[in-house]
Parts: sequence; C-alpha cells; structure tokens
Amino acid sequence: MDNRHFMEINKTVFEAAFERNGKCFLLIDASLRKYQSDDSLYKIMESHSIHSIKFNKKELHGALPLYLVPLDFKIKQDVELFNYSIRHALTELDLGRINAGEGRSVCAWISTELNREQLSESISGMIIQPLQSGNDILVRYFDPSVFGLLLSILDNWQSQQLLRDINFWCYIDGDGNAQVINGGGEQTKKLNYSLGLSEDDLSKINNILVINRVLRLYRKNKSVKTLSEQQVAELLHPAILFFYSTFSAVDDGVADFCLDVLSARWPFYQGVLFGQHILDKRNKHLNGYIDLKSMVEIDMWKKIMLLA
Repeated sequence: MDNRHFMEINKTVFEAAFERNGKCFLLIDASLRKYQSDDSLYKIMESHSIHSIKFNKKELHGALPLYLVPLDFKIKQDVELFNYSIRHALTELDLGRINAGEGRSVCAWISTELNREQLSESISGMIIQPLQSGNDILVRYFDPSVFGLLLSILDNWQSQQLLRDINFWCYIDGDGNAQVINGGGEQTKKLNYSLGLSEDDLSKINNILVINRVLRLYRKNKSVKTLSEQQVAELLHPAILFFYSTFSAVDDGVADFCLDVLSARWPFYQGVLFGQHILDKRNKHLNGYIDLKSMVEIDMWKKIMLLA
C-alpha cells in the first residue's frame, strides 16, 4: 500500500468525520469475518466500546452483525483505531481478497448529531425498505460496494431521506478513493424510514450485483485507463436494463456486454451500426449477444464501438 495514498485518504476522512463535533462512529460489518484472512481489526476493537445494531426483523437477528464504534479525536486510542481502520479498509480492496469472497468489513465513518442508540435505530430502520407493491426488501446501503452505486439510482428526495440525520457519510469506494457525502445533519429522530422505492428502483438495485461483478473484471485489466466507479455506474445502469430487455432475462453475456460498454465509454448500443449488425440480425435461433457479436467482422466492430 502506498503510504502517500494512505495519508491522503486518512486526511480527507478524518477532517470530514471529526469536523462538526470532534466525534464520529465507525461502522463495521462482521458478516464475513470467518472468511477473512485478517481479523486484526476486530482484535483491536475489543478494547473499545462496541454497540451491536439491533433489528426489528427476527430473521436478521444474528444474521447481519453490524457494529458501531464511537470515536473521539481527543482520545489517543480512538485516533489509533481510526487510523488502523483506514489502513484496513484499503487492504480489503486487494483484488485477491475480493475475488476470494472475503468482502469488506469497514463500511463507513459517520459524522452525526445523533447518539449511538439513535444512529443504530436509524440504520436499522433504513435497511428494511417497503416497496410500493407492499413487499419488503433488505437494502445493504451501508456496504461500501453498494453505497455509491445506490446513490446513483436514488432521486434527490430519496437521497435526502437516506442521509437526513447524517452530517457526513465517509467511505472508501472500490477504486480506493475517499468519498464524503453530505447529509442533512438533522438532530431529530426520523419518523419514517421509507425511501418510497418502486419496482423500477428494485430492478436497478438488483443490478448493483452485476455492476460489482463487472467492476472486478474491469479492474483486472490494468493496461486500460479506467473509469471511476461513479462513471461506471452512470454507463452501466441503463446498459444492463437494455441488455435484459433486448437479449436475455438471465446473465448470459451481460458481463461481456457491460465490458464492451466500458471499453467504448458511451452507449454504443444506441448507434445505427449496432442496430444494423446486431439488433437486426436477431431471430428465434440467434438471440444471444456473444453469438451475434461473433458474427461481426473485427473492423466493423471497431466502427460500431467508436463514437460517431
């Protein structure tokens, strides 16, 4: 890990997390602890006050171990834990660990005027979201691999509702960059946790799994100048919806299609040439993206990918 990069991330998160009142909360997800090769963070946390987030849904009792650790910049041990959590979060981004399914335990550093119990209740309430259809879903918005991609889906009101009682939600995205998201900073308890999610919102939320899978493949190719996680989300949310409505309701070929979109850096599937050489060639025997693409000559495919 580059020490300069660590210091830059540490400074950005520290200033945002402790700016308002000199205190913040470290949010930890211990769901995959038994699969992780390094549990040193948990051992350091043992000497600190740890609050387990409680859920009203019985199905989540013990199944989703989320912890809040209060940190005070005036307390040396708290600052040491803060520094270690930054370093640990960056270590968790190692592609080998991600591909091994170790997951990410360091979720966020949260600045808020709420006390520990109020913040715990707020996070617990936001995780279970009712749909307009009447069903409930679990939204892992606290997960740093989900948070930024989710914000790209939510409208302004939904984003404000999610972070209304937060000063700053700080996390490290999958590119290893510090992200500081401004919240409403309200000091009062939320009376309603619903984001008003529609079935369309649910479809996009489900696609976050696909985007993260594509991101892992995309980041492997270090020879390509990479787009940021936010740029990837902007390109892939509509692209995935197009793929499933055009080629397949399952995942066959979706990763290849998404990587092509990222390589082109624009929605090339909206172009005239794509329509002529891919869409117009579909029939009941030939409807898969990979098969259709394989029939296009290399020079023509380059033209299809170019922004006209």
